[in-house]
Amino acid sequence: MLRRFTVAGAYVLALMILVGQVCSARAQSPSSQARTFAGKFAMLDGDIPLWVDQEYIDRALTRLKASGFNVYMPTVWQGRGTAWPSKYAPWDVHLQDRPKTNFDPLRYAIKRAHELGMEVHPWFTLTLRQDDHLFPEFALPGTPPDAFDVHNPEFRRLMTNLVAEVVEMYDVDGINLDYVRTLGLCSSAACAERYRQRYGRNLSVDSTMFTITFGKATPLAEFQETAVTDLVRSIVEAARNRKAALFISVDAIPLQSGPEQGQASIRWINEGLIDAILRMDYFPRINVKVTDDVRAQLRHPAALTLLICNMATEEELTTPTQPRFPRSGDWMAETVSMIQTRWPATGLAVYFYKYYTDEQGAALRSGPFRERLTPPGGPTGLSVQ
Repeated sequence: MLRRFTVAGAYVLALMILVGQVCSARAQSPSSQARTFAGKFAMLDGDIPLWVDQEYIDRALTRLKASGFNVYMPTVWQGRGTAWPSKYAPWDVHLQDRPKTNFDPLRYAIKRAHELGMEVHPWFTLTLRQDDHLFPEFALPGTPPDAFDVHNPEFRRLMTNLVAEVVEMYDVDGINLDYVRTLGLCSSAACAERYRQRYGRNLSVDSTMFTITFGKATPLAEFQETAVTDLVRSIVEAARNRKAALFISVDAIPLQSGPEQGQASIRWINEGLIDAILRMDYFPRINVKVTDDVRAQLRHPAALTLLICNMATEEELTTPTQPRFPRSGDWMAETVSMIQTRWPATGLAVYFYKYYTDEQGAALRSGPFRERLTPPGGPTGLSVQ
């Protein structure tokens, strides 16, 4: 009896050691559990009044698929209302006059994208407010301009409900979170009281010190970051409770956004809260140093990808009033090729479809996306004469 117990105990002990080693290895090697944007080539579409049209969706998805894109990110919340029938918020102001019979553009876009083998990641601009009449209780005097008050728990609950509603109602493959920041320091009476209760300090005085010391000498940076992180965590937990495998990305500029923005995307990645950072790099030349610096701080460097802009920015315009214009196909091909060569384990996202031209698509098809579009085994239909 004693021998049998000893042998059994030895087996149990060995099993416990093995399990402990596996758990330890997993804890020390987060890359084994990581999901990244690798293999995803996304196009953001930021025009709600346009993309909600069925013919537009058909044409856009067909063009994108033919050029090698496999992820479509239509904006569904731009701080003006929703692009889907919601029980938490009204329709986007640009859609309120449209007939609503059989009107569910997001459902149709997902159906068509899936038929083409593409993913759909709805795009939410969380704290951006573009309608002065929408939810005024979340933009009291002292809230940063064009922003909702991210410090307000009820606002965070609203945004959580909106994102969770989309995840629950639709067969989405991921979600993309934008404007994941404060947009500035809050000076409202409600913010001042929350700050006093948490830190026992005066918000007005500390805001002045914050400006003078570039974010130092006060707990204001922590105050900002805590509110934004609480918003992200609330959204992620609600979304993944409904769909555990949901891919979650954020648009951010790590190491470049100011401390007043409360954006902690590097920490969100390293703690496993989100899957990918789409680093907004909208200039003609990619900032390689900043990209490498951010990657060096990530447990998974490939969790960082590039969100490039196919639209001319200020430095390419001859006058401040000149209309923006699409960048060339050569620029698109050269930029994407550089990204794929230097950081081959990552994907790519482009902002945005409004400026996507046939020239850009042709350059991708004949250049960096050529191999992705070539059938396995090489070209077919060739003959020798």
